[in-house]
Amino acid sequence: MNQSHQIKVESGHLNVSRRKPRGKLKGFTANVLQFIGLFVFFFTISSLVVMGPTIYSKVSYYFFASAIEEKNTNLGLPVSSPDYQSIASQVGEVTKLFPPESKIIIPKISIDAPIVFPQTADNKVILEAIQDGVALYPGTALPGRVGNVFITGHSSYYWWSGGKYNRVFAVLDKLAVNDLIYIYYESKEYIYKVRDSIVVLPSQTEVLNPTANATLSLMTCVPVGTNLKRLVVRADLISSPPADTSKLSQFADIPKIPIFLPL
Repeated sequence: MNQSHQIKVESGHLNVSRRKPRGKLKGFTANVLQFIGLFVFFFTISSLVVMGPTIYSKVSYYFFASAIEEKNTNLGLPVSSPDYQSIASQVGEVTKLFPPESKIIIPKISIDAPIVFPQTADNKVILEAIQDGVALYPGTALPGRVGNVFITGHSSYYWWSGGKYNRVFAVLDKLAVNDLIYIYYESKEYIYKVRDSIVVLPSQTEVLNPTANATLSLMTCVPVGTNLKRLVVRADLISSPPADTSKLSQFADIPKIPIFLPL
């Protein structure tokens, strides 16, 4: 028999009592649950430390989104337009000076960032470039030209590294059809209107392919805090006839943004 017996002498009587097995399984389960609880606690705290600024960007968007949508203007520009004629009447007939530096403005999500032009598609070079803004992927079309203007930027990154723009595309997923994107290049303004958005795997490099029309692609990593997939927002040039280019080249891999703590 597996059960042990304990013999006691009490008041002259011989008592035989069964000793119950110790709760080893119960103690093991409690230790496992305690470990899991501590892991979740410290993981959450570390994630909040790393992702704090990105979380702030996402939360703050919700506080201002309704007001921006109601006014349909932000950063001095229209946010969205259902048709070309509407946007042309708002911005196309006004003489104004455009900034000499290359930059992107997306009123819907309050983005105003420089565009940098890395000379090679080396992953390290791309990552260094997007510390200073968003990067136009080497070999893709230039703003306002026929082809695929392919721009990439961080959705999140370590707040102590990665530069000022390490979460510039944190709410890129909030862009919808007809939202407007403004590109300034060589002291000219090019307005693109969002057509759609897709989520792809890093291996799906066809998103870099040239296009027959003047288009813009904005890419960042999703879900925020990982590099598992890529969100690509695609838009069409609506502000002016595109300039033709004689050469359209094929392109290399999408830049691989490093993994860090997901939420």
